[in-house]
Amino acid sequence: MIGKQRVLGAVLALAAAGAAAVEGDVYVALQADGAVAHLGEKVDRWQAGAHMTYVTVSPDGATVLATSTEENRVYAYDADSGEPTGRLEVGESPKGVKIGPRNRWAVVANEGADSVSIIDVEAMEVYKSVEVGLKPHNTVFAPNGRTAYVTLQGGDAIAVLDMTAMQKLREIPLKDQPHNIDISPDGQKLYVTSIGRQQLVVVDAISGREQARIPIGTPHYGVDVTPDGRFAFVSGVGGTTISAIDLRQGRTVGRVEVGPGPHGLRTDTEGKRLFVAVTGSGEVVVVDTERLTVTRRIRVGEGPFWVAVPGNS
Repeated sequence: MIGKQRVLGAVLALAAAGAAAVEGDVYVALQADGAVAHLGEKVDRWQAGAHMTYVTVSPDGATVLATSTEENRVYAYDADSGEPTGRLEVGESPKGVKIGPRNRWAVVANEGADSVSIIDVEAMEVYKSVEVGLKPHNTVFAPNGRTAYVTLQGGDAIAVLDMTAMQKLREIPLKDQPHNIDISPDGQKLYVTSIGRQQLVVVDAISGREQARIPIGTPHYGVDVTPDGRFAFVSGVGGTTISAIDLRQGRTVGRVEVGPGPHGLRTDTEGKRLFVAVTGSGEVVVVDTERLTVTRRIRVGEGPFWVAVPGNS
């Protein structure tokens, strides 16, 4: 999938916003525009709230949720039509949001409230608030949906949530400000970006033991693990590149120049294309994950921050 270590420039600036379909749906939180962009047959923009940060789409592709950090709200949409389906009050400064694999529950990390809000997606209401620890930033579900993990950036730990009992089970200690998080397809390993040490930390999800720390360069970071669990892609909003990490080798094997301020990034469900939100240029950049080349640039609006793809949000 990925060859020898190399740095490859962004060579193809092909598409203006709305020029053509992207062969699949992609959703983007636009931080500066107060909107959510939908990349499908064209680029649509859905009105949202101030300072939109994170976005997620349900695995069945039906529902989109996005967080307004300034308004302390989650905005909900029908994923096909873009029609609003809810506007929910959550905790202070909501950041990462994920919908679980069974499409029923979502977890929102309320960074300013030291809590998560659990959303009943079917009823489109906040079901429960759970205190988790200092400065929760982002969350990810285990593949079976029974467990969720929340990075505690202020508490140097990962909170483990029982999604059946809807309560916090325990903490996994993790030094150096754990930030964003993803999980292996089998649910055995967590991949956590550390902004304190500029590393990707590999954690055994069952035992909670650290297994590796891989240097990753300029923070802050988004992270996405490919569907086959072989590679991770990591962004650095303080720079201009994304890194490709071979998880078997435990090292960076390539970098791609995408533009100023890359942050959110997600592959398609086949792992062949990577969609990168480039905050400084207002684009989603599409990367061929095999060749590590830029194949397309799509203008979406001001401050694209996070990306969600059905089946990989």
